Amino acid sequence: MVRVDGEDAAGPLGAIWAVDSWFLTLVTLNFKLSDVPSGSYQVRLHEMPDCDKPGDVYNPYGDFPGQRIGDLLSEMVPKNGALTGIYGIKPPTLTAEAHKLTVIEMRGHALLLHSGGNDDVLACGVVREGEWEDPR
Repeated sequence: MVRVDGEDAAGPLGAIWAVDSWFLTLVTLNFKLSDVPSGSYQVRLHEMPDCDKPGDVYNPYGDFPGQRIGDLLSEMVPKNGALTGIYGIKPPTLTAEAHKLTVIEMRGHALLLHSGGNDDVLACGVVREGEWEDPR
């Protein structure tokens, strides 16, 4: 993830690893971000693999407003400038029929960290295909 907000544009914040949770068939995100300004943030998956033009929030199934597949985490608050931890991503409606996002589906899409107050984008990274890396 790199900053795209103009304050320290292109400065790295760290990484987010995505793993399929075998026991729940849900995606798990492991955050290791530092130097995050204070505030509240949302994590959203967007349609395109481009941080400059990410497109709309990923929502291939046209769910009801406020229930988009790409709205991954609604409120994250950094502690001492760090966003760390492991978070399971649940579908907007948790039912047996609900679509459950997978890492394969996330690949090739931009993952953005949005500011909670005004929906500005702080950071962006493109979910890529790659070999497993141990979280740093």
